[in-house]
Amino acid sequence: MPKYSSCCKACIKIKVANKQLHTEPEKHSNHVKKSLPHLILFSSLAALLLSCRGGEPKRMPDTLPDVRGYITDIRKTANNGSRQVKGIVMVRAMEGLDVQYPDASIRVDENTLIEDADGERFELERLREGHEVEAWFEGDVMESMPVQGYAKAIRVRE
Repeated sequence: MPKYSSCCKACIKIKVANKQLHTEPEKHSNHVKKSLPHLILFSSLAALLLSCRGGEPKRMPDTLPDVRGYITDIRKTANNGSRQVKGIVMVRAMEGLDVQYPDASIRVDENTLIEDADGERFELERLREGHEVEAWFEGDVMESMPVQGYAKAIRVRE
């Protein structure tokens, strides 16, 4: 008796009395032939949807910033690991504000959105010590002193 894979419930017929798999190869073959176009269509749609994710526009988060303060130092960097870090911005929190992080080391990469207070694009090269900024972290941060993480977005308030 030939053996068939158990690719789905439709391919398995168990006779209660002797617990045998069906021996009709044409049914199994037809089922696979009918499923193949669906599988190809589903795979193509999944690939298309995943590739479209990168096309959505970047925008400022609508939450309170993780850091708000003044830039104390800016360092341009070369490639540092798996993400292309363009620069590291050191920020000291403004006095009198109740903030989560008093000091922050913010990594800026190609995914970081930087805007001015009017929502216009702002280039990393234009950032200066003394600029007032708000920053939102993306992903996990290193809870060190200062806190370290990648910026999702930076707003220059100046």
